Amino acid sequence: MATELELLSQRDSIEKAFKSLIKSGRPDIKDEDNQNLVPQLYVDLFENNYILNQALDDNHVIFKGRKGTGKSTVFLQAENKINKDKYKLPVYINLQSCYEEIRTANIETQEELTRYNMYYNFFNEILLTIKKSIAKVIPDRNLNILFEEIKKGDYIDADFLRNMQVTNSNDNTKKTSFNAELDSIKALPKLSSSFSNEKNEHHEEKHITTELRIFSINKILTKLKEILVKHKISKVYLLLDDFSELSYESQHLIIDSLISPIITSYNDMFVVKLAAYPYRIYMGNIDTSKILPYSLDFYDVYEKTSANYTKVEESAIDYVKRTIEKRIEIYTTNQITASDLFDTSKVEINTYYKTLFYASSGIPRSLGYILTYCYLSSINQGNSITIQNINSAAKKYFIDNVLADFYNDVRFKQSFYDDKEILNQLAQKNLMEKIIEITKQFKRQQISKFTKNEDIKQIYSETLKKYKSGITYWLPSSHFYVDKDIENILQTLELYFIVNKFNEGSSRRVGKKASYFGLNYGLCLENGIDYGKPEFRRSYDYWRQDEFDFTEIIPSILSSIEIPICTECNYEYNNEAEYEMAVKFNRCLKCGKEDCIQKVNKFEETFKEKLKNWEDISLPDLYINILRVLYNNRSKELTAYEISLEVEKHHLTITKSMNKLFSLGYIKYERREKRYYTINDSAISKFFTNN
Repeated sequence: MATELELLSQRDSIEKAFKSLIKSGRPDIKDEDNQNLVPQLYVDLFENNYILNQALDDNHVIFKGRKGTGKSTVFLQAENKINKDKYKLPVYINLQSCYEEIRTANIETQEELTRYNMYYNFFNEILLTIKKSIAKVIPDRNLNILFEEIKKGDYIDADFLRNMQVTNSNDNTKKTSFNAELDSIKALPKLSSSFSNEKNEHHEEKHITTELRIFSINKILTKLKEILVKHKISKVYLLLDDFSELSYESQHLIIDSLISPIITSYNDMFVVKLAAYPYRIYMGNIDTSKILPYSLDFYDVYEKTSANYTKVEESAIDYVKRTIEKRIEIYTTNQITASDLFDTSKVEINTYYKTLFYASSGIPRSLGYILTYCYLSSINQGNSITIQNINSAAKKYFIDNVLADFYNDVRFKQSFYDDKEILNQLAQKNLMEKIIEITKQFKRQQISKFTKNEDIKQIYSETLKKYKSGITYWLPSSHFYVDKDIENILQTLELYFIVNKFNEGSSRRVGKKASYFGLNYGLCLENGIDYGKPEFRRSYDYWRQDEFDFTEIIPSILSSIEIPICTECNYEYNNEAEYEMAVKFNRCLKCGKEDCIQKVNKFEETFKEKLKNWEDISLPDLYINILRVLYNNRSKELTAYEISLEVEKHHLTITKSMNKLFSLGYIKYERREKRYYTINDSAISKFFTNN
């Protein structure tokens, strides 16, 4: 064990090790000699670098993980590996940076862009990024010629003008506005939208599909391939980062104009590696069997390789341990070990790693913040880190980082599942506060029953007896479960780390599967909520108790939401900061009248209807994949065997699934020598059309 003097001598190195975990975006980490440290510091979620290997293979891949899970680090390490092969080329593109480049440039020039112009410039920036990456390795004049042709408009999708004119042909106002927009764009229009329009007998338009296609990307990639082959380049990896920082509309553009054409073209040179947040991913009509998903959030990662949740937790704790050990080893040049950082005189080292896992949910960036805050209150003072230091740091991290981001994020990044009129920022805040209130109330109620010798469940009385310390009782209420059918309601809170998914299992409701969530560790400390579960014979059953079933509680909370509305101008305050400002000055920010803002419950019936629709849409992944295959092949009929080849399941499994999809009205079939299946309009409108 290191002495306090040894810790002090390595103090700066330890701080750098912790802070290196906080870096976001392109986490280029250099030593004092400007040497790249990422290859030495990289720690994979699996011992055999399994996740990294998915970034290096020839399959199209999407890495899904919340902020700070290490998606950009995987890309950076992949680049290091790919660059060692002279026949392969990595092209890293930060999609959010490309968008910000365009937005910032036009603010500076005071140029007001049309939507179409914005789309064109955004996508053109992506193409230029590809060019710059290739040009660094291959100085070929044909590359400049190709991009000059692109700049002149030679590769803009030719269908755009015709389709957009058809779309607007029955609306003179729209047509005039549209033509004015066209005049403002040099050369050809910069957005191709493959709208397929039909007119019914009442001359009403209906949109069957909405694809955004700016360039004929496959022609561009074919030209690029010809150039690259001459230089013996066999593979180009497109590492597309920060996809979920984009709006739904911008994601739509990237998928339809770049990713989908690459995947559906079966090209043998360009490989897509996409990094995104879970629940904020637009995939359009891409066949999911052709782009493999890999999660970086601990439960989704480890539940596939673990027999039970205990094994999931053990794997996640081991990842936290390996991450800290590697950083300390490199930054202190093996002078001290990770275990030397902690006060193990009374608490064993594994308890520290477990506590750090709970505090960070196994997310490297969160771990970096918490350890940095620990450093300030311990090592910087010449002391080892204690459990109390970790708890104080977790609480500070929640207040200063998690909660602040949740309240103040100007680009509030909701799950795409959310209905923004109902599950807006104020509603999410309301939901969080109500869940906190309910979990605190549970402990008060049970202690009251226990101290008054009233009827109380044995599992709670055993916990209160075993963990009582003086006049202090410990009764955890940090976790809860909901039927998996409605877990989507919690996706935005999960994206902001207010809750974390910990497990899936059986529900006490017959035939239902439950998803188990835990409140943020620092949130629990801030609100006096006991975190964890008891450790005794029946503890495995603790979170399955009825009191932690929030399946009906959460919809009830949301259906009672009150929205601040101006009674004079009917302006709705859906933004927390706006509402607080209006309250502060007792004046509507829209119309300027005083004493006119009231909270109104306007969503009760609407939410109940939406909830039913959301439950209807919750189909197993296999069913969705079957429907996607039918949708992508809707011009013809398919047999169960043909579908099975696409989704890689036995044809008998497909036949069984079809019975359920038929009963739901999503498919139809013709029986000849065998069944021939097609998709119904109801499934198309529900799952594949943007409303």
